Amino acid sequence: MNVDFLEALEEMARERGIEREVAYAAMEKGLAAAYVAEFGGDPPEVVIDRKSGDIYVNGEKFDISRLGRIAMRRAQEVFRQEVLRYRRQMLYDMYASRIGEIVTGTVHRFEGRNVWINLGEAEALLPEKERIPGERYIMGRKIRAYLYRVEKTQGDPRIYVSRAHPDFVVKLLELEVPELEQGLLEVVRVAREPGVRTKLLVRALDPRIDPVGTCIGAGGVRIRMVTRELSGEKVDIIRFSEDPREIIKGALSPASVLSVEIDEAEKKAVVRVPEKDVPQAIGKDGHNVRLAAQLSGYDIEIQPA
Repeated sequence: MNVDFLEALEEMARERGIEREVAYAAMEKGLAAAYVAEFGGDPPEVVIDRKSGDIYVNGEKFDISRLGRIAMRRAQEVFRQEVLRYRRQMLYDMYASRIGEIVTGTVHRFEGRNVWINLGEAEALLPEKERIPGERYIMGRKIRAYLYRVEKTQGDPRIYVSRAHPDFVVKLLELEVPELEQGLLEVVRVAREPGVRTKLLVRALDPRIDPVGTCIGAGGVRIRMVTRELSGEKVDIIRFSEDPREIIKGALSPASVLSVEIDEAEKKAVVRVPEKDVPQAIGKDGHNVRLAAQLSGYDIEIQPA
């Protein structure tokens, strides 16, 4: 009987994807609760011998057949609660440790404009405000997103992912540019308008490396992979400089910049460009100059020369 008990307990552990020792600890708590249900008093110390399956209550060998049907039902109930609590904590720890990473899943269901993604062990919520504007999500389709928050709840942990987060672009670029992971390059700053354009300020930590060319890749292959994942969103790579004027010039490209006058105290910059380049410098709905301002840290005024 004891061997059958051990085998059943370990089978339950395998089915629920939990460690063997967790199952034993959960059953010990369940049997303690069953003992109280049957005999009353305070919860005893219950130990299950991991080799023989013998059960000891307060140090004395105990015959489980002394527990009635109601008491055993209580043991099963507590066991399930303990296993569920452990599983939820395990999921929380697993995904909390992955905050700041890209996760992959499939589009599972819709809740209004929110999208639920099946990650395998758990579901993740892609809120409406974290979607890329205009992007369509199809049931069952594989999707990647940036994990930015995990919350404990009364049930399973709530996992939040984003495709609009600025760091999503950074992480996608890291997948294509091994030099970033190797520490030969770094992304200094990122400015993004999801679905429109992202500007990344990059710096080479090895003087032999061209940061812009390395990120773009031969024939643009690396940056093209990132753009494809972002449903066509444009991604600009700008070389870092200690001179904010150079950053502003790079961030306003491909518009030609004739001069940049900066007010360091006010964090303002007046940029003169050829009249024909003004629309390009400003960008549609002003997005280009806004992103350049975010990237450089200066309020930029475009003036025709």
